[in-house]
Amino acid sequence: MVVREVPLAEVLPPAEEPSLLVETADGEVLTTRGAYRAPFVPLTSMPPFLSEAVIAVEDQRFLDHRGVDWRGIARAGLRNLRAGGVVEGGSTITQQLVKILYLGPERTLARKLQEAALATLLDRQLGKERILELYLNSVYLGSGAYGVPAAALSYFGKPVDELTLPEAALLAASIQLPSQVNPIADLGAAQNRAALVLTVMEDQGRIDEATRDRALAQLAVLAPAPPASRSGSYFADWVLREVEALRGAAAGGVQATATLDANLQADAERAIREVMAERGPAAGATQAALVAMTPNGRVRAMVGGLDYRQSQFNRATDARRQPGSTFKLFVYMAALIRGASPDDTIEDLPIEIEGWTPENFDEQSHGTVTLAEAFARSYNLAAVRLAQEVGIDNVVEVARRFGIETELRPTPSLALGTAEVTLLDMTEAYAGLSLGRVPVRATGIESIRFGEEERTLGVIGTNDREQTQLNRTRGPMIDMLRAVVAEGGTGQAARVPDLDIAGKTGTSQDSRDAWFIGFVNTRGLVVGVWVGNDDNSPMDDRTTGGSLPAEIFQRFLTLAKERRDRERAAEDR
Repeated sequence: MVVREVPLAEVLPPAEEPSLLVETADGEVLTTRGAYRAPFVPLTSMPPFLSEAVIAVEDQRFLDHRGVDWRGIARAGLRNLRAGGVVEGGSTITQQLVKILYLGPERTLARKLQEAALATLLDRQLGKERILELYLNSVYLGSGAYGVPAAALSYFGKPVDELTLPEAALLAASIQLPSQVNPIADLGAAQNRAALVLTVMEDQGRIDEATRDRALAQLAVLAPAPPASRSGSYFADWVLREVEALRGAAAGGVQATATLDANLQADAERAIREVMAERGPAAGATQAALVAMTPNGRVRAMVGGLDYRQSQFNRATDARRQPGSTFKLFVYMAALIRGASPDDTIEDLPIEIEGWTPENFDEQSHGTVTLAEAFARSYNLAAVRLAQEVGIDNVVEVARRFGIETELRPTPSLALGTAEVTLLDMTEAYAGLSLGRVPVRATGIESIRFGEEERTLGVIGTNDREQTQLNRTRGPMIDMLRAVVAEGGTGQAARVPDLDIAGKTGTSQDSRDAWFIGFVNTRGLVVGVWVGNDDNSPMDDRTTGGSLPAEIFQRFLTLAKERRDRERAAEDR
């Protein structure tokens, strides 16, 4: 038999294709189910201590034998007996590679002899470096991960060249019993095995005692990153649900290209992290969420909380909170649809409805004001009166047209956003206004392939009557949203130089929720931000949608704009 030097992809298909794979447009894997192999990584791009760790416990004399190590087989048996467990394997790395490439797991004397013959041949024809390179890219390490590049991503959320020594030891520790001893299946057992790996490395002179002790200390607190732990993990969890819904009962593998923009995701995470660190404690706010999408609903960034590792609950998609004055969009749209103009006047005066007496945030009334002024300054008394004039049922109807599907009780307080909705719900509604077509449904999938069938997701359309109404009212509504962000508006903190921003602030009763939702006019990113506490406790009474949420919105778009400007400048040079 002749062993040819061919690309790994040709000689080593995985045991099975991934049952599900979601990746970005540039090929970065977000999440997988089933078997998974990352792109091939040359040995020269892997940290040397990774090879040392694997050689130490799998094949101590790898560089000295010729494919089969008869002395090593005897030594491994004796060492394992003394250790009271499997510390060192009997098969050489070359023999293990032969099983992976050609023979499979069958254990018979004839197969063992064939394995030894092929290992000797492989050693002579490929050489040590290429054998080790193929092995490290192919060995199964549990949880569907074939090869250390895939395992590094699956267990630690990082490329293989960024592994630390304790992480490398954990991967080496997973080789013997990959399905049972790996950082996800049994972290304690994997840590114990990795400690043995580090001890064996020191015994063999591959690391010194101080290095081992530091690694052991780090190993004791080392834990795998949560599934899909890379930047955008909240997004990965959300899009996985969408993929599964689209998949239904379809048989075979599924491969989806996600809408996520890695740069915008990084900008979103940084904006929330920085603003919440600077202002969150004083504001009494412990959580925040952000979703950014194109007007047609392609989600480019999603942050579901401050720390995915501490809480995987996605506050952007799953938390139902009161949207406050961001809901006034539907009140004013209902008025515009019925022929009102932003220049029409409304009384911002005390009102009582069935014993309920709403108040403005400043606890003042402002007399007769235009609709545009009442909206820009978020006067509650004017909004409640306007909703009564157009009819609460009509407000509910408009909200439904814009895609709000949660329960909307037609009570007077609905005008002030007392229904419970998600951040994604409301951001979709504002996206519809930006696009000029409702409802918009957010998606995290650009395209999806079921076997040989590929599908690109489209946008839901409006009927002719709704489209005519929206065309007539869209411009005036956007002008009112722009006034919110202008000097004197409640959302002026969201302004970004050289960007035409339209948006709305929202604050629920007792400052339990603070929102800002806006977009870059025309048809730029649509961004929703929520700030609050998971236990629904009040924040500081000065915390409003015009404070932290507007500041996060502003920081996010500023970061994105500065990066874009740098990229354009580089292209012009």
